[in-house]
Amino acid sequence: MSSHLSRRRFLEAAVATAAWPQGGFSQSRRLTAPPLKPGGHTPRGLRRILYVSDPSSIARRYLPDPVSEQDLRNWVDTLAASRVDLFIQEAYTQGWTTYWRSPRFDYDARPQHRRFLPLLDEGKQPLGILLDQCRHRRMTFLAGLRVNDNHGHVSIRQGVGAGAGFLVNNPQWQIREMPPGPYYALSTPMDFTFAPVRDYLFSVAEELVNRFDVDGLELCFRDHAYFPAGAGPERKELMNELVGRIRGMLDKKGRDRNKDLLLGARVFQTLEECDAMGLDVATWIKGGLINYVSPADTMYCEPNVPWEAFSRLTRSSRCLLYPGLLPWSSLRMRRRLGGQPITLDQQRALAMNMYGAGADGIFFYNHFVPLSWAPFYPQMLRGLAETREPRELTRGNRHYVFEPVWAGCLGFGVDRTSTGAVKADRMVLKRGTPRSEGQYRFRVCEHIGRSRGATLLFRAYHAVDGDRFQVRVNGTPVPDSRLRRRGDERRSDLKAIVDPNSTSSSGLPPVPELPGPFSTFWFDLTEPPAQYGDNWLEVRLTHGDPDQTRDILIDEVEVFVSA
Repeated sequence: MSSHLSRRRFLEAAVATAAWPQGGFSQSRRLTAPPLKPGGHTPRGLRRILYVSDPSSIARRYLPDPVSEQDLRNWVDTLAASRVDLFIQEAYTQGWTTYWRSPRFDYDARPQHRRFLPLLDEGKQPLGILLDQCRHRRMTFLAGLRVNDNHGHVSIRQGVGAGAGFLVNNPQWQIREMPPGPYYALSTPMDFTFAPVRDYLFSVAEELVNRFDVDGLELCFRDHAYFPAGAGPERKELMNELVGRIRGMLDKKGRDRNKDLLLGARVFQTLEECDAMGLDVATWIKGGLINYVSPADTMYCEPNVPWEAFSRLTRSSRCLLYPGLLPWSSLRMRRRLGGQPITLDQQRALAMNMYGAGADGIFFYNHFVPLSWAPFYPQMLRGLAETREPRELTRGNRHYVFEPVWAGCLGFGVDRTSTGAVKADRMVLKRGTPRSEGQYRFRVCEHIGRSRGATLLFRAYHAVDGDRFQVRVNGTPVPDSRLRRRGDERRSDLKAIVDPNSTSSSGLPPVPELPGPFSTFWFDLTEPPAQYGDNWLEVRLTHGDPDQTRDILIDEVEVFVSA
């Protein structure tokens, strides 16, 4: 696994955010590759909304203790009323089975899963109840498998160990070669180089399909590693063999049942990250091994992701594309706002960019984690339906929020995610460089000229009243008369600790500090110069306050579009 994926490589050369060369706006470097032209895609298939229930969050934060059969059926009814098309209940994690019990495998020992024991002791499998109710509500049901879950440190703290016996009793098959960073030390993932590790996962998948009449399986790849550091690309054929083996098993069971069984894959945000982790997603798509692919960051959702890297593959195959919509915009704002989820306006904007890049629908993950914020469930679920069709999104306001997604994270290296990719887009204006300038890409997959109006806002950290700027959008100057600024914008800062388990284990500060004081700039955004797809905010420091020494940082850009 590479721990040095730059943001430019992370975006697969599709876009760039490098500083301009000397000489002015007209000489700013653009891409040598053909320009991106999102849009013109019609979603395929009949399923638009996928909802993933992870192994523990709904059990711990929503279902009562003990759980009754009716509680589970009511849960499915709530999802159906929110117009969910495909429901995935993750049923395997850390080597444990969840929502079902088998004599062949260890049942999840964590306290939150004891609430299912009365039902299990009655001979009722919660997974079977969920499946049966999905049938009644005409909703597709998949069982999900966490391929190499990284929450062992949490279950150790709960006093039940790092996982099932197969995992903890076979240290010779655990990955010991991990990149530097305290978060990597929080788990001991299994090494899929070894055949017994792959055989174990396959045996769980096979029993799930044998025991339950599911519509298919989903493989969740969102973990710290599957192979030793740096070995992913050279060993990806081993994971290809496992995915192909599961595909073959599903095809055989499907023929026996006279139905097509689905295989989905939740993967990392870019093809480059997937490849670094040993996940040959392009081969899975081209080879017909998976029916859908759901790329996403592990925690946050940014509107700038070039999903067309996936749609170029899926649009030439039968594989569908469902990018992930997660509840936070960045580590910085998740911590500063105490875990408050994104708004419906942000949700619409994210969905606009997903459909614009060729998505066939959207999957929701971690939607249930910020349940401590009103309007709670079930009301909070009802916003899912707004993302069903692209044409419906423009009926509400859209709020595009561009932030340095992992800025302030130290657990995997500065500003890095577990894949090693740096995810902290920024523009820096150097005070020591005369007329220093920079550019920032922002993606808006809609024609804002058809809206009632739009505003672009950006924050310049360490900018003071004595600084003067020239601003352009896609090369077109924003007149000084239209550019507004203020230095007293009020913003919530709750300083709440969101993930005490990880931070207390690693000794890292729980709340990333803001870069410093800032000035806020905004102006009406019109079309043109704004365009459908990728746009460039261009800022030049024309006069710097001579008493200031700190460079100016611009890493927060927002676009508000009125319906």
